[in-house]
Amino acid sequence: MSAENKGRPKVLITGASSALARLVAGALSPKYDLVGVDPRPAPSNSHFPGEFVVADYHSRKLDEVFQKYEFEAVMHLGRIRDSQNYSSQYRFQMNVIGTQKLLELCKQNAVKNLIVMSTYHVYGAHRLNALQLTEESPLRASQSFPELVDAVELDHAATTFMWRNREVRTTVLRPVNVIGKHIRNTICSLLRSGLCPKIFGFDPLMQFIDEKDMARALILALEQPHPGVFNVAGEGLIAYSHAIRHANAMIVPLPPFITAGLVRVIAEVSRMNLPPYLVDYFKYPTIVNDDIFRTKFGYQPKVKTVQSLKNLGTPTERKKLESKSVLDESV
Repeated sequence: MSAENKGRPKVLITGASSALARLVAGALSPKYDLVGVDPRPAPSNSHFPGEFVVADYHSRKLDEVFQKYEFEAVMHLGRIRDSQNYSSQYRFQMNVIGTQKLLELCKQNAVKNLIVMSTYHVYGAHRLNALQLTEESPLRASQSFPELVDAVELDHAATTFMWRNREVRTTVLRPVNVIGKHIRNTICSLLRSGLCPKIFGFDPLMQFIDEKDMARALILALEQPHPGVFNVAGEGLIAYSHAIRHANAMIVPLPPFITAGLVRVIAEVSRMNLPPYLVDYFKYPTIVNDDIFRTKFGYQPKVKTVQSLKNLGTPTERKKLESKSVLDESV
Protein backbone atom coordinates (compact mmCIF):
# COMPACT_ATOMS: atom_id res chain seq x y z
CA MET A 1 0.00 0.00 0.00
CA SER A 2 1.44 3.35 -1.03
CA ALA A 3 2.52 5.99 1.47
CA GLU A 4 -0.06 8.51 0.24
CA ASN A 5 -2.84 6.03 1.07
CA LYS A 6 -1.53 5.21 4.53
CA GLY A 7 -4.33 7.06 6.30
CA ARG A 8 -7.19 5.48 4.33
CA PRO A 9 -9.44 2.93 6.06
CA LYS A 10 -8.41 -0.66 5.48
CA VAL A 11 -10.86 -3.42 4.56
CA LEU A 12 -10.28 -7.17 4.51
CA ILE A 13 -12.25 -9.18 1.92
CA THR A 14 -12.38 -12.97 2.11
CA GLY A 15 -13.23 -15.04 -0.94
CA ALA A 16 -11.20 -12.51 -2.89
CA SER A 17 -10.77 -14.79 -5.93
CA SER A 18 -14.49 -14.75 -6.62
CA ALA A 19 -16.08 -12.60 -9.29
CA LEU A 20 -18.40 -10.95 -6.77
CA ALA A 21 -15.53 -10.01 -4.47
CA ARG A 22 -13.66 -8.48 -7.40
CA LEU A 23 -16.71 -6.39 -8.34
CA VAL A 24 -16.94 -5.12 -4.76
CA ALA A 25 -13.20 -4.51 -4.53
CA GLY A 26 -13.15 -2.55 -7.77
CA ALA A 27 -15.85 -0.22 -6.48
CA LEU A 28 -14.17 0.22 -3.08
CA SER A 29 -10.57 0.69 -4.21
CA PRO A 30 -10.75 4.48 -4.78
CA LYS A 31 -11.69 5.03 -1.12
CA TYR A 32 -10.21 2.10 0.80
CA ASP A 33 -7.00 0.12 1.09
CA LEU A 34 -7.93 -3.49 0.44
CA VAL A 35 -6.50 -6.84 1.47
CA GLY A 36 -7.93 -9.96 -0.14
CA VAL A 37 -7.73 -13.45 1.36
CA ASP A 38 -8.67 -16.68 -0.36
CA PRO A 39 -7.49 -20.32 -0.11
CA ARG A 40 -7.18 -20.25 -3.91
CA PRO A 41 -4.65 -18.17 -5.84
CA ALA A 42 -5.71 -14.94 -7.48
CA PRO A 43 -7.15 -15.50 -10.98
CA SER A 44 -4.56 -14.99 -13.68
CA ASN A 45 -7.01 -13.12 -15.89
CA SER A 46 -7.92 -10.41 -13.37
CA HIS A 47 -6.36 -8.05 -10.85
CA PHE A 48 -7.30 -7.61 -7.21
CA PRO A 49 -6.84 -3.91 -6.35
CA GLY A 50 -4.81 -4.45 -3.20
CA GLU A 51 -2.66 -7.02 -1.44
CA PHE A 52 -3.73 -10.61 -2.09
CA VAL A 53 -2.99 -13.36 0.44
CA VAL A 54 -3.45 -17.07 -0.21
CA ALA A 55 -4.54 -18.61 3.09
CA ASP A 56 -7.11 -20.90 4.63
CA TYR A 57 -9.45 -19.04 6.94
CA HIS A 58 -8.47 -21.20 9.92
CA SER A 59 -4.72 -20.97 9.34
CA ARG A 60 -2.04 -19.09 11.27
CA LYS A 61 -1.50 -16.92 8.23
CA LEU A 62 -4.80 -15.14 8.92
CA ASP A 63 -3.48 -14.10 12.34
CA GLU A 64 -0.45 -12.60 10.61
CA VAL A 65 -2.69 -10.60 8.27
CA PHE A 66 -4.52 -9.06 11.24
CA GLN A 67 -1.21 -8.34 12.97
CA LYS A 68 0.09 -6.53 9.90
CA TYR A 69 -2.96 -4.31 9.27
CA GLU A 70 -5.45 -2.43 11.40
CA PHE A 71 -8.73 -3.17 9.65
CA GLU A 72 -11.64 -0.79 9.84
CA ALA A 73 -13.96 -3.42 8.37
CA VAL A 74 -14.06 -7.07 7.30
CA MET A 75 -16.24 -8.45 4.49
CA HIS A 76 -16.58 -12.23 4.77
CA LEU A 77 -17.62 -13.37 1.28
CA GLY A 78 -15.66 -16.61 1.30
CA ARG A 79 -18.16 -19.38 1.95
CA ILE A 80 -17.16 -22.62 0.23
CA ARG A 81 -20.00 -24.32 -1.67
CA ASP A 82 -20.84 -28.01 -1.81
CA SER A 83 -20.75 -27.92 -5.61
CA GLN A 84 -17.08 -26.89 -5.64
CA ASN A 85 -16.06 -30.54 -5.17
CA TYR A 86 -14.48 -30.05 -1.76
CA SER A 87 -14.91 -32.68 0.93
CA SER A 88 -17.49 -32.11 3.65
CA GLN A 89 -14.65 -32.05 6.19
CA TYR A 90 -12.85 -29.27 4.30
CA ARG A 91 -16.05 -27.26 3.93
CA PHE A 92 -16.69 -27.57 7.66
CA GLN A 93 -13.14 -26.47 8.46
CA MET A 94 -13.41 -23.44 6.19
CA ASN A 95 -17.04 -22.42 6.63
CA VAL A 96 -17.47 -23.11 10.32
CA ILE A 97 -14.08 -23.30 12.04
CA GLY A 98 -12.61 -20.69 9.69
CA THR A 99 -15.55 -18.33 10.18
CA GLN A 100 -15.37 -18.70 13.96
CA LYS A 101 -11.68 -17.83 13.87
CA LEU A 102 -12.30 -14.82 11.63
CA LEU A 103 -15.00 -13.57 14.00
CA GLU A 104 -12.70 -13.94 16.99
CA LEU A 105 -9.93 -12.05 15.20
CA CYS A 106 -12.40 -9.24 14.48
CA LYS A 107 -13.18 -9.03 18.19
CA GLN A 108 -9.55 -9.21 19.31
CA ASN A 109 -8.45 -6.54 16.85
CA ALA A 110 -11.30 -4.08 17.47
CA VAL A 111 -12.73 -4.26 13.94
CA LYS A 112 -15.57 -1.74 13.81
CA ASN A 113 -17.68 -3.21 11.02
CA LEU A 114 -18.20 -6.82 9.91
CA ILE A 115 -20.29 -7.96 6.94
CA VAL A 116 -20.98 -11.68 6.54
CA MET A 117 -22.55 -13.01 3.35
CA SER A 118 -24.76 -15.98 4.08
CA THR A 119 -27.45 -17.32 1.73
CA TYR A 120 -31.23 -17.68 1.57
CA HIS A 121 -30.69 -21.43 1.19
CA VAL A 122 -30.36 -21.65 4.99
CA TYR A 123 -34.16 -21.37 5.22
CA GLY A 124 -34.55 -24.59 3.28
CA ALA A 125 -37.15 -25.42 0.65
CA HIS A 126 -40.13 -26.96 2.41
CA ARG A 127 -43.80 -27.42 1.61
CA LEU A 128 -44.66 -25.82 4.98
CA ASN A 129 -42.66 -22.64 4.36
CA ALA A 130 -44.53 -19.36 4.73
CA LEU A 131 -45.46 -17.53 1.53
CA GLN A 132 -42.73 -15.00 2.34
CA LEU A 133 -39.80 -15.83 4.61
CA THR A 134 -38.62 -13.12 6.97
CA GLU A 135 -35.38 -12.87 8.90
CA GLU A 136 -37.20 -14.49 11.85
CA SER A 137 -38.17 -17.61 9.90
CA PRO A 138 -36.60 -20.90 11.07
CA LEU A 139 -33.51 -22.22 9.29
CA ARG A 140 -34.62 -25.65 8.07
CA ALA A 141 -32.04 -26.41 5.40
CA SER A 142 -29.93 -28.83 7.42
CA GLN A 143 -32.98 -30.94 8.34
CA SER A 144 -33.16 -32.43 4.86
CA PHE A 145 -29.69 -32.17 3.34
CA PRO A 146 -26.35 -32.51 5.14
CA GLU A 147 -24.72 -30.59 2.28
CA LEU A 148 -26.13 -27.39 3.78
CA VAL A 149 -25.20 -28.02 7.43
CA ASP A 150 -22.02 -25.94 7.19
CA ALA A 151 -23.93 -23.07 5.55
CA VAL A 152 -26.43 -23.04 8.42
CA GLU A 153 -23.64 -23.28 10.99
CA LEU A 154 -21.79 -20.35 9.37
CA ASP A 155 -24.95 -18.25 9.55
CA HIS A 156 -25.55 -19.29 13.16
CA ALA A 157 -21.97 -18.44 14.15
CA ALA A 158 -22.29 -14.98 12.62
CA THR A 159 -25.66 -14.18 14.19
CA THR A 160 -24.56 -15.45 17.60
CA PHE A 161 -21.42 -13.32 17.38
CA MET A 162 -23.56 -10.31 16.43
CA TRP A 163 -25.71 -10.57 19.56
CA ARG A 164 -22.82 -11.31 21.93
CA ASN A 165 -20.34 -8.72 20.66
CA ARG A 166 -22.21 -5.45 20.13
CA GLU A 167 -18.93 -3.52 19.90
CA VAL A 168 -18.45 -5.02 16.41
CA ARG A 169 -21.24 -3.80 14.13
CA THR A 170 -22.13 -7.07 12.44
CA THR A 171 -24.36 -7.30 9.38
CA VAL A 172 -25.42 -10.71 8.07
CA LEU A 173 -26.86 -10.76 4.54
CA ARG A 174 -28.94 -13.65 3.19
CA PRO A 175 -29.17 -13.04 -0.57
CA VAL A 176 -31.26 -15.00 -3.04
CA ASN A 177 -29.71 -16.61 -6.14
CA VAL A 178 -26.88 -14.35 -7.32
CA ILE A 179 -26.55 -14.37 -11.12
CA GLY A 180 -24.59 -12.39 -13.67
CA LYS A 181 -22.23 -12.55 -16.58
CA HIS A 182 -19.16 -12.96 -14.37
CA ILE A 183 -20.64 -15.19 -11.66
CA ARG A 184 -19.98 -18.90 -11.75
CA ASN A 185 -21.99 -20.35 -8.91
CA THR A 186 -24.32 -23.35 -8.92
CA ILE A 187 -27.40 -21.76 -10.43
CA CYS A 188 -25.43 -19.86 -13.09
CA SER A 189 -23.53 -22.97 -14.10
CA LEU A 190 -26.81 -24.86 -14.37
CA LEU A 191 -28.48 -22.20 -16.51
CA ARG A 192 -25.38 -21.84 -18.70
CA SER A 193 -25.19 -25.59 -19.28
CA GLY A 194 -28.19 -25.28 -21.57
CA LEU A 195 -29.96 -28.21 -19.84
CA CYS A 196 -32.00 -27.43 -16.74
CA PRO A 197 -33.91 -30.03 -14.76
CA LYS A 198 -37.56 -29.34 -14.00
CA ILE A 199 -39.63 -31.64 -11.85
CA PHE A 200 -42.88 -32.61 -13.52
CA GLY A 201 -45.86 -30.90 -11.92
CA PHE A 202 -43.80 -28.22 -10.16
CA ASP A 203 -42.90 -24.73 -11.34
CA PRO A 204 -42.03 -22.68 -8.25
CA LEU A 205 -41.59 -18.94 -8.21
CA MET A 206 -37.93 -17.99 -7.74
CA GLN A 207 -35.90 -14.90 -6.90
CA PHE A 208 -32.64 -13.75 -8.41
CA ILE A 209 -30.32 -10.82 -7.79
CA ASP A 210 -27.90 -9.48 -10.38
CA GLU A 211 -24.18 -9.41 -9.54
CA LYS A 212 -24.15 -5.61 -9.77
CA ASP A 213 -27.06 -5.23 -7.37
CA MET A 214 -25.47 -7.71 -4.96
CA ALA A 215 -22.21 -5.77 -5.04
CA ARG A 216 -24.16 -2.58 -4.35
CA ALA A 217 -25.92 -4.23 -1.41
CA LEU A 218 -22.59 -5.29 0.10
CA ILE A 219 -21.17 -1.79 -0.31
CA LEU A 220 -24.26 -0.29 1.34
CA ALA A 221 -23.76 -2.66 4.26
CA LEU A 222 -20.16 -1.45 4.55
CA GLU A 223 -20.83 2.27 4.26
CA GLN A 224 -24.11 2.36 6.20
CA PRO A 225 -23.31 -0.04 9.00
CA HIS A 226 -26.57 -1.25 10.57
CA PRO A 227 -26.18 -4.38 12.68
CA GLY A 228 -28.67 -7.14 12.06
CA VAL A 229 -29.71 -9.97 9.77
CA PHE A 230 -31.14 -8.97 6.40
CA ASN A 231 -32.63 -10.80 3.44
CA VAL A 232 -31.52 -9.35 0.10
CA ALA A 233 -33.38 -9.89 -3.18
CA GLY A 234 -33.44 -8.54 -6.69
CA GLU A 235 -36.32 -7.29 -8.80
CA GLY A 236 -39.52 -9.30 -8.72
CA LEU A 237 -40.41 -12.97 -8.91
CA ILE A 238 -40.19 -15.31 -11.87
CA ALA A 239 -41.40 -18.86 -12.46
CA TYR A 240 -38.56 -21.34 -12.76
CA SER A 241 -39.65 -22.39 -16.27
CA HIS A 242 -39.59 -18.75 -17.40
CA ALA A 243 -36.12 -18.29 -15.91
CA ILE A 244 -34.90 -21.26 -17.95
CA ARG A 245 -36.45 -19.81 -21.11
CA HIS A 246 -34.96 -16.34 -20.62
CA ALA A 247 -31.54 -17.95 -20.06
CA ASN A 248 -31.92 -19.70 -23.43
CA ALA A 249 -31.72 -23.13 -21.82
CA MET A 250 -33.79 -26.28 -22.38
CA ILE A 251 -35.99 -28.01 -19.81
CA VAL A 252 -35.09 -31.56 -18.84
CA PRO A 253 -38.18 -33.09 -17.17
CA LEU A 254 -37.65 -35.19 -14.06
CA PRO A 255 -40.24 -37.39 -12.30
CA PRO A 256 -41.78 -35.96 -9.11
CA PHE A 257 -40.66 -38.99 -7.06
CA ILE A 258 -36.97 -38.41 -7.87
CA THR A 259 -34.60 -39.01 -4.95
CA ALA A 260 -31.31 -37.39 -3.97
CA GLY A 261 -29.47 -40.60 -4.89
CA LEU A 262 -30.96 -40.64 -8.38
CA VAL A 263 -30.05 -36.97 -8.81
CA ARG A 264 -26.42 -37.81 -8.04
CA VAL A 265 -26.47 -40.51 -10.74
CA ILE A 266 -28.05 -38.15 -13.28
CA ALA A 267 -25.51 -35.45 -12.50
CA GLU A 268 -22.63 -37.89 -13.01
CA VAL A 269 -23.77 -39.22 -16.39
CA SER A 270 -25.06 -35.94 -17.85
CA ARG A 271 -23.80 -32.41 -18.34
CA MET A 272 -26.03 -31.08 -15.56
CA ASN A 273 -24.38 -29.59 -12.50
CA LEU A 274 -27.19 -30.48 -10.10
CA PRO A 275 -26.41 -30.78 -6.37
CA PRO A 276 -29.03 -33.01 -4.70
CA TYR A 277 -29.97 -30.33 -2.16
CA LEU A 278 -31.36 -28.14 -4.96
CA VAL A 279 -34.12 -30.61 -5.85
CA ASP A 280 -36.50 -29.27 -3.20
CA TYR A 281 -35.86 -25.70 -4.40
CA PHE A 282 -37.16 -26.81 -7.80
CA LYS A 283 -40.35 -28.08 -6.11
CA TYR A 284 -41.25 -25.61 -3.39
CA PRO A 285 -41.07 -21.80 -3.59
CA THR A 286 -38.60 -20.24 -1.17
CA ILE A 287 -39.48 -16.55 -1.33
CA VAL A 288 -37.85 -14.09 1.04
CA ASN A 289 -39.09 -10.68 2.10
CA ASP A 290 -36.32 -8.07 1.98
CA ASP A 291 -38.38 -5.01 2.99
CA ILE A 292 -36.23 -4.36 6.06
CA PHE A 293 -33.01 -4.17 4.06
CA ARG A 294 -34.58 -1.93 1.42
CA THR A 295 -35.96 0.45 4.06
CA LYS A 296 -32.93 0.58 6.34
CA PHE A 297 -30.28 0.91 3.66
CA GLY A 298 -32.25 2.72 0.96
CA TYR A 299 -31.65 -0.21 -1.38
CA GLN A 300 -33.46 -0.67 -4.68
CA PRO A 301 -32.37 -3.21 -7.31
CA LYS A 302 -31.48 -1.61 -10.64
CA VAL A 303 -31.18 -4.64 -12.93
CA LYS A 304 -34.32 -6.42 -14.13
CA THR A 305 -34.32 -10.16 -13.47
CA VAL A 306 -35.13 -11.01 -17.09
CA GLN A 307 -32.23 -8.90 -18.33
CA SER A 308 -29.85 -10.47 -15.84
CA LEU A 309 -30.85 -13.94 -17.02
CA LYS A 310 -30.26 -12.93 -20.62
CA ASN A 311 -26.88 -11.46 -19.64
CA LEU A 312 -25.58 -14.90 -18.74
CA GLY A 313 -24.15 -14.88 -22.26
CA THR A 314 -24.37 -16.57 -25.61
CA PRO A 315 -23.51 -20.29 -25.80
CA THR A 316 -19.97 -19.43 -26.95
CA GLU A 317 -19.48 -16.91 -24.15
CA ARG A 318 -20.90 -19.37 -21.63
CA LYS A 319 -18.49 -22.10 -22.66
CA LYS A 320 -15.55 -19.71 -22.39
CA LEU A 321 -16.62 -18.47 -18.95
CA GLU A 322 -17.32 -21.92 -17.55
CA SER A 323 -13.86 -23.09 -18.66
CA LYS A 324 -12.17 -20.51 -16.46
CA SER A 325 -10.95 -21.28 -12.98
CA VAL A 326 -12.68 -18.30 -11.40
CA LEU A 327 -15.45 -19.45 -9.08
CA ASP A 328 -17.93 -17.41 -7.13
CA GLU A 329 -18.49 -18.48 -3.54
CA SER A 330 -22.16 -17.67 -3.22
CA VAL A 331 -24.76 -20.36 -3.74
